[in-house]
Amino acid sequence: MKYPIHTESKPVVGESARRLIEAIETGQAVTNERALALAKRIAERRLRKAQNNAQSK
Repeated sequence: MKYPIHTESKPVVGESARRLIEAIETGQAVTNERALALAKRIAERRLRKAQNNAQSK
């Protein structure tokens, strides 16, 4: 994988490493809270639009 200039790949240690290992062993994903909140907002917005479109037909 190519990285932009001045980017270093660093080892995962501590709490982050524990969470990553648990996710790999259970087949889950590791996300940060901001990304998860964004995904929820997008899903809710799409659901509202679909419901509004269904009601207007």
